[in-house]
Amino acid sequence: MTIKIGQCYVARFTKTDMPIRIESLENNGQWKARSLIHGRIVFVKSEAQLVCECSGNDLAELAKTVVPNRRSKRQAPPPTPTLATETPQVARVGKVKAKRQRIPEYSLNALDGAHRVLKEAKKPLTCQEIAERSARKKLHRSDGATPANTLNAAMARDISANGEKSRFIKTGRGLFAAR
Repeated sequence: MTIKIGQCYVARFTKTDMPIRIESLENNGQWKARSLIHGRIVFVKSEAQLVCECSGNDLAELAKTVVPNRRSKRQAPPPTPTLATETPQVARVGKVKAKRQRIPEYSLNALDGAHRVLKEAKKPLTCQEIAERSARKKLHRSDGATPANTLNAAMARDISANGEKSRFIKTGRGLFAAR
């Protein structure tokens, strides 16, 4: 088969058949072609890659069966034009309700949530109770397996780092209160 510039062919690339249009012959003996499916430039190395010439009917049939790859630049069809005699429908404009500002759930970190729980309790609590109340009031939620142990370590670290300026007091073994 003789390859003609401007002619459409069905070429086989990596086990898939693709309609192409030959654009030119390159210096290295390869044919430069454009894919009719996704518009990219492809190179035909030999006549053996070409399956057959294609006509308009063949192109329409192949376009149904060939699936473009994920990077193809296939564009959406252009919008249908409206006649000037048709009047466009106008959407009604109503009053817009103002949305209330909502405090997001679980917006505090573990120490801030624990401090708020201890202030409201007004008595020493264990870390397990603090973590449960904080989660129930939606102040803080821990995704860890042991939120009480994490909270205990964080409060102990806060007390040792800040000393008298810490927001927490350790009143007994596993008991904390707010200052």
